[in-house]
Amino acid sequence: AIRLLASANSNFSQDERSTRFPFFPRRIQEDDNVEVAIEVAFMDLYDALVFLFCVFVGGHVATLLTMPNLVGHIIVGFLLGPPLANFVPFPQAFVLFGDIGIILLLVEAGIDLDIAQLKLTGIRSVAIAHAGAFGALAVGAGIAFASQQVTWQGAVCLGAVFSPTSFGVASNALITGNMINTPVGQIIVAAAVIDDVIALVILSVVQQLVLGGDVLIIEYFIPVISSVAFLTIGGYIAIYPFPKFLTNHVLTRIPAKYQESFAFLLLILLIMGYMPLMSVCKTNYLTGAFLAGLSFNQIPSIHHSFIKNTKNTMAWLLRIFFSSSIGFQVPIKLYGDPMVIAWGFAFYIAVLAKLPLGLFVPRLKRPKGYPFSPFLRDCIITGVAMTCRGEFSFIIASFAV
Repeated sequence: AIRLLASANSNFSQDERSTRFPFFPRRIQEDDNVEVAIEVAFMDLYDALVFLFCVFVGGHVATLLTMPNLVGHIIVGFLLGPPLANFVPFPQAFVLFGDIGIILLLVEAGIDLDIAQLKLTGIRSVAIAHAGAFGALAVGAGIAFASQQVTWQGAVCLGAVFSPTSFGVASNALITGNMINTPVGQIIVAAAVIDDVIALVILSVVQQLVLGGDVLIIEYFIPVISSVAFLTIGGYIAIYPFPKFLTNHVLTRIPAKYQESFAFLLLILLIMGYMPLMSVCKTNYLTGAFLAGLSFNQIPSIHHSFIKNTKNTMAWLLRIFFSSSIGFQVPIKLYGDPMVIAWGFAFYIAVLAKLPLGLFVPRLKRPKGYPFSPFLRDCIITGVAMTCRGEFSFIIASFAV
């Protein structure tokens, strides 16, 4: 990618380069007989290190304040990034590495998906996920369209931002409250997982809406059809035939000490194959990352191998994702406008639309001597848990900008 940019950049004078390619300020020297040499100024290197240090500290400060660490990462991103201080060198490079981090996060989500739990919680989790995702989308889109300040495509994109529930934030809250292993906790976790799968479909639609232009209405439905088909058929293959074939006919031919490494290599190849396939079929490439991970969900050794090979790298890439891919998109200077704050509170109605989802929980028998109805408690916990915002909301927002 750098060579392509360098080749294009060499066709312009130094002044023209700074105008046409402000994101690529590195000085490039070349002649007919010398390869391109790319130099990095010391202060650019130092500023990048300062930014990464601030991102690291910001995450820990947010944790100390009992907030998700991604809040600290995002705040550092919009304070030091292009929206405000414009301190960070080569912001596009940071966004690129951040997007690689979110690919790894989706692969891990596929590997970690608890199939048995989804079967156990059944129809209630499916109902909660679908009602929450599409209900919040409809309310958010309705508010946006009523404002008469955006097109219908923009209204759908705005509604889509409020559709997903954060599995990470919700599960963390349930663990803190010792609710994760209760029947209601398991329903919430399963619903949040299904919600993330629905978000992949919505993300594919948003990607098509952003392209805009003069397109036939059927082209807006192609991402939905394609995403549902891949997640249904590809998901079935990933959960049932593929693991059996891999375990019984492939890994058995590999010496035991190399099986884990070989399976990890196959995972990487599957990711590299699925992602361009999703792009060609008008489905978001993150769907391919999820399906690749799901294909190895039933392989016991792959989770350990994935964590061993990517844990620290992915942790840093996700810090960069939230600080750069998300933080750099926040127009912080617009927060001085009271109308922006007012519309922010107005759109929060779309989040609150998920509170009634608590009515889907089963009505458990009240234990003898219990001071209040457990059904009311479970309704409140489920409704509040499904309002948790997190990764997918930011991903959809970054695609919609």
